[in-house]
Amino acid sequence: MRPQAIDSPNSWLPEIRPRNGVLVISGYGVDIRVWRGYLRISDGVGRSRRNGIVHRSVSGLERLVVIGHTGAISLDAIRWLADVGAGYSQIDEDSRVVAAFGPRGTNRPALIRAQALAADRQIGVEITRRLLREKLRRQRECLALEKKEMNIPGADAAGIEISAAEGMLEAADAVGGLRLAEARAAAAYWGAWSGIEVMFARRDEAMAPAHWRTFTSRSSVITGGPRLAVSPANAILNYLYSIVEAESAIAARAVGLDPGLGVLHADQPNRDSLADDLMEPVRPLVDRYVLRLLASRRFALSDFHETRQGVCRVTTRLARELAEAAQAWRPAVGAVAEDVGAMLGGSGEAPGKLATPLSGRNRSAGRGASSRPRRHTQPEAGRSCAECGSPTLGRRSTCSDACEEAARARGLEAFVAAGTRVLSARHGPGAAPELTEAGRGRLREAASGRVAEAREWQRGHAWPSDPGAFGRDVLPRLTGVPVRELVEATGLSEQYCRRIKRGLVVPHPMWWERLGGASRGDTDGAPATSEMAEAPVTGRRR
Repeated sequence: MRPQAIDSPNSWLPEIRPRNGVLVISGYGVDIRVWRGYLRISDGVGRSRRNGIVHRSVSGLERLVVIGHTGAISLDAIRWLADVGAGYSQIDEDSRVVAAFGPRGTNRPALIRAQALAADRQIGVEITRRLLREKLRRQRECLALEKKEMNIPGADAAGIEISAAEGMLEAADAVGGLRLAEARAAAAYWGAWSGIEVMFARRDEAMAPAHWRTFTSRSSVITGGPRLAVSPANAILNYLYSIVEAESAIAARAVGLDPGLGVLHADQPNRDSLADDLMEPVRPLVDRYVLRLLASRRFALSDFHETRQGVCRVTTRLARELAEAAQAWRPAVGAVAEDVGAMLGGSGEAPGKLATPLSGRNRSAGRGASSRPRRHTQPEAGRSCAECGSPTLGRRSTCSDACEEAARARGLEAFVAAGTRVLSARHGPGAAPELTEAGRGRLREAASGRVAEAREWQRGHAWPSDPGAFGRDVLPRLTGVPVRELVEATGLSEQYCRRIKRGLVVPHPMWWERLGGASRGDTDGAPATSEMAEAPVTGRRR
């Protein structure tokens, strides 16, 4: 049903349901405003244009994520988000965080003052040490847990190097020494990623650029750093890091901190340095998700876009999926922000108990709840169609019947091609003796000899008159006789003797006596029964 014009008195708009509490908006000319008490959304491009409404009470909206930079959001819409307690984040096409805000947090000027002074005091060193200690520990665990699934040969060596960096971290007494330890661990960590494969849908494999198919380095050839990625793996990492950075900024404000005043990262214009600090321990959780995604996902070329400068970017379809998955790390980000706020609050500059609006730990402690370690769940890496790269449901490897037929046809083609290669190799130089020209000549001579031997036997023997004599008198005796003894008694091939023993064929009567002798443990050629030489032979399969 096509929606009517939204300005019509009797207009109707479908309801838009967020996934996992996240609503991702993208497209050209995005429009977000309040209409009749609902949040009205208009996004998409062309035939994919979407118009819908979000309800206040039943939507469960927690984050509104806007991808792009064209469009508008009204002041009423911002207030609507604040009323329902939802955060807002806008990420540009180059994975740069444009804006991020959430529900208003605590307002403690003394805490902001302590944060501003922390970079030049011992509390800043301790905060940095704590953030990096958790980051390096999770990096080491990430490689240890994913090395088998992803076949990371350098994981063990990198783990040893990261452990050495952890020792440097504990011994350092200044922020500079802590940064050196982090740099040493990062070099080993990303070095272990080198060579990880990025899989594409079968129909796109031949068209994917060579530098898109493997992870080579975390640095871009354009900037010399992580920004402006030129490969899909780094583009995914940059996009997810941007989502986590936006969450870190929202979490910082929620606990009463200023996202722009950093401790580990130096203050820079137009950068939330503290948000970059808070996300450091969460980065390895993102990395582990990306490793699982690369192991289970076949991407489509349409999942990425290359700009005129050669920068690789994530397109809307994949960006939506990643944005929804990234919300799983929100509790981890909130816990880090509260821990940093607690350390600043206990530094003497901002005395008093800090609120914990993100985790509710103060409330739990007041109720006498037992202290339990926080567990951070990892989002499930989505699967995709092996043929076209579209998302699939459940454990299916294809997304539609058409792709299933294409996969079967491709599999049959590969099977035939592999069989052709094997047969060509076997018939070539050094092939099996029976497949060479000399071997085939020996087989022809042996077959001719069998025919001559059968004719010679028929001159002196009568054909058996009972058709069932072999099955009744000889075959039961062969049940416990090893196949190799039948081969030795008759000189027939092992395969043919197996078929005789299983009752699939009735051999020529000339072999009945030898088979009967083998069943008695001798090879003197005595007949098994008096009727054995009188039954006719059909030579047919049963």
